[in-house]
Amino acid sequence: MSGTRVVLAAPIKEIGDHLFSMAGDWGEKALMVVILFSVVIAVASKMSVKAGIGALIGLVVCVGLYGAKDQLATAFKDEIANVGTSTTAPSAPPADK
Repeated sequence: MSGTRVVLAAPIKEIGDHLFSMAGDWGEKALMVVILFSVVIAVASKMSVKAGIGALIGLVVCVGLYGAKDQLATAFKDEIANVGTSTTAPSAPPADK
């Protein structure tokens, strides 16, 4: 027994990080399933093409916002952090005559 050693696959302090990342991955996949399920429910409950089109547009918007969450968060953070600076909004280019 004196020569038996136990080697862990990962250090104990990294187990929590692994569990959070695993739960995050599962959460992202579950979110997509819930959104697709809501589209199917909307179409099945209304039995109309309009409901299907509306649900698919909502799906595209939700997935687009979720996919761009990092860029949106950065833009929002920059906007809040730079409130005091006066930058003009971009304008349209002059029309050619």
